[in-house]
Amino acid sequence: MAGVIERNGSWTAIMRTLDGREVRKSTRIRVLPSVSVQGESARAAKERTKREAQIVATEMEKNLNGEQANTPLVESLVGEKSRSLLGENACSLTVRAFLTSWLASRVNFIGAISRDGKAVKQFLNFLKQDNLLMSRVTAHHARSFMEQELERVSSGTVKRYLESLTCAFTRAVDASVIPSNPFRGVHPSARERNDRQERAAFSPEEVKQLLQLLPGEWPDMIRVCLYTGGQRLGDVAKMTWEQINMEDAILRMKPQKSGKNMIKPIIDPLHRIFLKRKEHAVNKFVFPVAAMRHAQNNNTSSRLSLEFTDLLEKYGFISEKEKLNGDRRKLSEKSFHSLRATAVTILRLAGVSADLCRLIVGHDSEDIERVYMRPQQKDISVAMNVIVDSIGENDL
Repeated sequence: MAGVIERNGSWTAIMRTLDGREVRKSTRIRVLPSVSVQGESARAAKERTKREAQIVATEMEKNLNGEQANTPLVESLVGEKSRSLLGENACSLTVRAFLTSWLASRVNFIGAISRDGKAVKQFLNFLKQDNLLMSRVTAHHARSFMEQELERVSSGTVKRYLESLTCAFTRAVDASVIPSNPFRGVHPSARERNDRQERAAFSPEEVKQLLQLLPGEWPDMIRVCLYTGGQRLGDVAKMTWEQINMEDAILRMKPQKSGKNMIKPIIDPLHRIFLKRKEHAVNKFVFPVAAMRHAQNNNTSSRLSLEFTDLLEKYGFISEKEKLNGDRRKLSEKSFHSLRATAVTILRLAGVSADLCRLIVGHDSEDIERVYMRPQQKDISVAMNVIVDSIGENDL
């Protein structure tokens, strides 16, 4: 079987002919790619390119010994360079072959298969041509796909589809499969994004009711979410005891969305929750049931989120969801993510500075943090009365 070694910044294939002779030839794949994948470390990039080089080396060895090589697969990894590796018989690469290969290369990225796989499936359904060449895809295809999907699903979902496909076609450009990316610059306009729905924050009174009514791990998950500054459902669900240093009162977190390391102080109420749960710990997870459901759903929190929404509906916190046209759905007025807005709103109304609020919650910018500021009407009334109080006209 063929192997690969590192030489002069590229991976070199080591092959053997049928008579046992060793042949070495470059796979034309760099050890460290010229364009890095966002969030991918140098070590991970090297491991990925080595896997890709191994695939190419295997096909090169087949070709060397007169077997039929999988030329679309090789072309998906090295583009037009495949002709110098496999000869002039390398066939042109279809969109389906390239995107299928690209998806396979992302198997180790958390959530990539479900997120990117949906985008690829919808785009291939849109094209309706199994044999369309990558070189034939234009910006017109990209815009038409976007417009069709905007009729079917929300602009937020379309935006995620376009992000996935932009990433895929960027890989194709990097591999010299195509000269330019047809998806670059294609995104819903401001008018098309007007369908965005915002969820309200829970009031402090509603939070107290949730803590009294909800079953199982949910009350403590809500407390941990709020007492860590409104952390997301998935990050709370998969929290482990290894992250918690009770002696130094420190909680270490690395949110899945941002990937940034965060250190949270363990305040007294949080300390009591952890002590109580530690007494009955059954594995490495603080919330073992939630962690299991998160893992069973491809390490995503969608199933847990639906369960939480069903409980909100059951106890009257939200109304039954309205069905919209196509595959669109009306978002619930509130969800677990609303607790993030609750945390921001409570902090800002208490006079906590924007900078400190961002640090506590983990937002990257004040613009993002501002979106989560959703006060109740009574809070707005109290704030407006501060103006009245300041000019002394309460007696009018």
